[in-house]
Amino acid sequence: MFSRKHSTITKGILILLMLAHHAFSPDMMSLYQVKTLISNPVLVTQIITFFKICVAGFSFLTAFGITRTLKSKNPQTAAENISAVARRLLKLESVVIIIYVAAVLYKQFVMRESIALFYAEADMDPAHILLSMCIDGLGLAAYMGIVPLNVTWWYLSYAVLLIAVMPFVYKAYEKFRYLLLPAACMLSLAIPNMRVEFWCYLPTVFLGCAFAYEDWFEKWRDWHSGNKTIKTGKFIACLSLLYLSYLLSKYTALEFSYLFVFAIPYMVYEFIASVPGLNLCLEFLGKHSANIFLVHTFIYYYFYPDFIYSFGSTWTILPLLLLLSLGISVLIELLKKYTGYNRLIEKLYIKI
Repeated sequence: MFSRKHSTITKGILILLMLAHHAFSPDMMSLYQVKTLISNPVLVTQIITFFKICVAGFSFLTAFGITRTLKSKNPQTAAENISAVARRLLKLESVVIIIYVAAVLYKQFVMRESIALFYAEADMDPAHILLSMCIDGLGLAAYMGIVPLNVTWWYLSYAVLLIAVMPFVYKAYEKFRYLLLPAACMLSLAIPNMRVEFWCYLPTVFLGCAFAYEDWFEKWRDWHSGNKTIKTGKFIACLSLLYLSYLLSKYTALEFSYLFVFAIPYMVYEFIASVPGLNLCLEFLGKHSANIFLVHTFIYYYFYPDFIYSFGSTWTILPLLLLLSLGISVLIELLKKYTGYNRLIEKLYIKI
């Protein structure tokens, strides 16, 4: 089966794409005069823009994982669906809240930047500031019109909504099956204001649901699995789909490239997960991917951009940002372990 291990390895790949997509944005590259291996700045921008496919990849994996859970447990009542959603949200929020609190404390006492002034508006009283902080700390700032402490945390608002609607997506797919896929994949053309995140990534959500429900990864891998020629052909087909995705992002709307994101987890499942060393490194990154996502923007954009970009080369900046983000993630996990935070979350998870 396409297991949690395969999903974690895939997350390791996606988090590397995300780091590159953010750290090498055209604005930062131009501001700090970063040197790249490719001299053509237009081509560099196109490649870095394409790396945003990582968001579609995380959406796909979320839909895939929740679908597998719902299919195995087969909840029949509204209470069972609510419990499944609440557990998933608890796992997400338990990661977000502790990093938000740490970031607020660091900003206030180390960077000497007032949190109250950051959230304050005209005539805003302390109660409103506190409410804004609570909303932002839950990752819901995008829905409440609040300027977030971290601009890349817009994804949290999207992730909360995605988790909440997944039981409905699952039921819709269970009822309509294949009839739903063409309609879902045409959303990029049919819905106005497609760049609103939820609608933008919904086609990959339905695809993730379909892949999990129909066991397509397993069926594709088992198809002529002993034939080396066929296996080579599968590998070439995956690379071709990714290149096609790049072309679609380059010459059409970026959203069209997301439809082939399943090629990344399939390559992990069929080829990468069995490579010694590489699989362990990517799995380790995948386990820390949530923390890396939550902390990396504070490092390279808010707190220490001059230090990060002082090295002036993409070959130095990306590994440095990765190591710093990973190191902070390890410290956070140790803190959660030895303060009893993990035990508290486990108890809440069991009670839900």
